[in-house]
Order: sequence, then C-alpha cells, then structure tokens
Amino acid sequence: MELHRAPLRKELPTLSFPFLRELPAPAGWRCYLLEDTSTTLVVCQLLFPVGSIHAEQPGLARLTLRSLLRGTRRLRAEEFHTRLEAYGATLQISVGREWSSVSCVCLHSVWGEVSRLIQELLAEPALSPEEVLRERQRQVAALLEWCQEPESLARYALFQLWAPGHPYSIPVLGSLPALLELTAEECHRWFESTFRQAVPRFLLMGGMVTEDEVRRWVEQLGGVFAGGGFTPSFPPLPQWEGRRVAVIAKESAVQSALALGLPAPTPAEEAYAAAYTTAAYLGGHFLSRLNRRLREQEGLTYGVSALTRAFRTGGLVLVEGSFALDRAGEVCASILEELEQLRDSCIPVDELQRVVRVIYGSFLRGLVTVQGALGLYATLLIHGLPSDFLQHFLERLRHLQPEELLAVQRHYFAPDRAIIAVSGETEQLSSQLASFGKLYHIPSACDG
Repeated sequence: MELHRAPLRKELPTLSFPFLRELPAPAGWRCYLLEDTSTTLVVCQLLFPVGSIHAEQPGLARLTLRSLLRGTRRLRAEEFHTRLEAYGATLQISVGREWSSVSCVCLHSVWGEVSRLIQELLAEPALSPEEVLRERQRQVAALLEWCQEPESLARYALFQLWAPGHPYSIPVLGSLPALLELTAEECHRWFESTFRQAVPRFLLMGGMVTEDEVRRWVEQLGGVFAGGGFTPSFPPLPQWEGRRVAVIAKESAVQSALALGLPAPTPAEEAYAAAYTTAAYLGGHFLSRLNRRLREQEGLTYGVSALTRAFRTGGLVLVEGSFALDRAGEVCASILEELEQLRDSCIPVDELQRVVRVIYGSFLRGLVTVQGALGLYATLLIHGLPSDFLQHFLERLRHLQPEELLAVQRHYFAPDRAIIAVSGETEQLSSQLASFGKLYHIPSACDG
C-alpha cells in the first residue's frame, strides 16, 4: 500500500528554551531555577545520584525509596497523605538504574506547608518493619506482573545477554529470591549509608517561585543531608561482540515480543546526534522505515519502534515490537535486512528532513509545560551535560547531511553486531531463530 505523505515545510520550527538559572547552593548540592510567573504552580524536582545499581541486593533501592511514602516518625502513612491531599499536591518518587528522584507539584499558596512535609519525609522517614513489609508485598506483586509481560521479558533477556552479571542487567524491581529476603533494617542501612551520602544532588524548581524561596528551601535541605559525601561510580558496560540470540520463556503468550539491541554513542559523543537521528529514521515515528515495512507492507505487527537509550557509561539502540509467534523468524530476517540496507546506502534527503522535523516536534511538546521543561533539563544534568546542550543538539540536527550519517550507520547499525532477544514459546522460537546466531536460553527474574 502506498502511503501518502504530507508536504514538508521548508522551515524548521523555532524552539525557544526557557532559561534555567543556576543559584548558589550548599556543599553537595546544585540548585536551578526556571521562573514562570504565568502559572500559579510550583514544580520541584530533587535528583539523587543513586539508583538500583548502587544497592548490593536487587530491589533494595526501590523498596527503600518507595517506602519513604509510607510515613515519617511523626506522621503515619494515612495522616501524611491526608495532609498532602488537603493541599492538592502531588508527590512522586521514581527509582531508575542510575538516579532517583522526588518530584512535587502544588500551588504556590501552599508551597511552604508542602515543602515542610517533603523535608520531614527525607529527614525522618519511618521505614517501620510493618510498612516496609507492605511495600515489599506491593513490589513482589509488581515484579510478578512484570514477569508476565512479554515486552518486559524480551528487554530483560536482551540486557542479560548484553551485560551478564552487570548491575544494569538486574531489573529495578529486583529478583524474586532476593526481594523476598529484604528487611526494614537493610532499608535503613542503605538509606543512611548510601542515599544520604551520595553527591552531587540536584534541586530544580520552576513556576511561580522566587529565588529567595528556592535558596531557603535548599538551605533547609542542606541540614538534612551530609555536606560532603561520596560520588557514586557507574560501572563500564562490556564491549559489543558478534551477533547473539536470546530466548526467554513465556509459554502462554499468543504473541512473541522482540527486543533488538545495537551499540550507540553517549550524548557527550560527537556521533550522538547522527545516531539519534538514524534510530528515529529506523523506527521513531509512524512513517519510519521499520513501521512502513513490518506494519503497512507486511502486516506483521501493530507497531515497531526504535530509539536510543543513554547510560552514563554507554549507549544502546533499542528496536522493539510484538509479532505473531510463528512469524518471529520472518520478522528478524526483515529487520536485519533493513539494517543491511541502512549500512550500505544514504538516507534520502526528504526522509532525513522529515525525521528532523519529528525530533523537533517531540522537543517542542516537551517544552509546553514547566514540568516538561524541567524534565528535559533534569535528563541533561544527570548525564553530566550543560544546560544549553539541547540548543546545540538541535542546531547540529539542522546541518546533518546523509553522507555524514552514513559513517555512523555503518559503525553503529551493523547487523552482525545485533543482539536479538525474543519472548514466547521456547521450542517454537528456538527453531525459528537458531540460524541468526548463537542461541541462549535466559531464565526469568522471577525464577527460583
């Protein structure tokens, strides 16, 4: 089926990035303000340089930090959240592999009261055995559900094959045997010895908030955390080897889920803009190369995606999709064929222009709200990038040429370096995938 494409505008949209101002901060902190007097909201993001890879026991970091929401020494969980809801505030704690965050949105008129609740949560968390046990039960349930998702299993198998034994290969939720053994005492110990001590910490605030209010808040936080501390390390990722294939069991699944990985540069590397653009061309929008072929022409999927994922010590191009179980081998062959073509030919100029516009549009949507703008800046800061990185990145996109991308396509998108991971019925998948590379069977994180 021939797809009709809308005509391209000659001019790229103009993006105006709100100014993020760095303020003086106590030792161990970096503080930023993004003022917006057009809103009555205050947006606060606290970023901490520790995540699941910085805990010896799988799942401990998430269990500890999510347990913070279960009350303080003074306020039980129900009373704490009753007060928070009375102020109309939202409070979220997120835990990733490398970083963790505490985020809040509230009206400026109640920011003083809400900030004191957050400070109490971080200064005097309850972490009681009863509440930690309840949170552990919730995390076990989340892990068991995660282990039933074909897409999660395929991604897990990819990381297991890419970096076996590496902290990145362990899910943030942990593994079932380790999670069942975690205690409130271990949560206390990790919170005090690791979370409180790790630097640098970032405070990003935006909306209707003044510089004086931000300074008072960060000074109060400075009394909660150690002024010195240590800088957590990020273990290097292994070198990419030849093509390998992983199968992970999901015997009851009607469909198979595929996760294909390729090496990628980090955002700090010169080749990042070209690799980011190439991944978007491959699977970053509806009219992308893979979606046109696998969905529109061959009818093998409802959708397939490709994107770059950045870690502090490496990068990954991740191709993902769900397909009929008996067509998994055909899908892999089609993707590898597209990579072969990508390695040997330049991206057409009109396609490159379309992809750049798609990327511009995604950043433009992220700048619509204060929360979105702070989220973009937070991503830069946790990767050690300057706050003006996005401006330079988008300017770099404007001047990319197909011939320049071809060198990156050949280096990073080579099909003989791909790691292929598929979840589903193992016997049927193994027979289809054996010809694509050395085959490995990966146990689930819920096994044992």
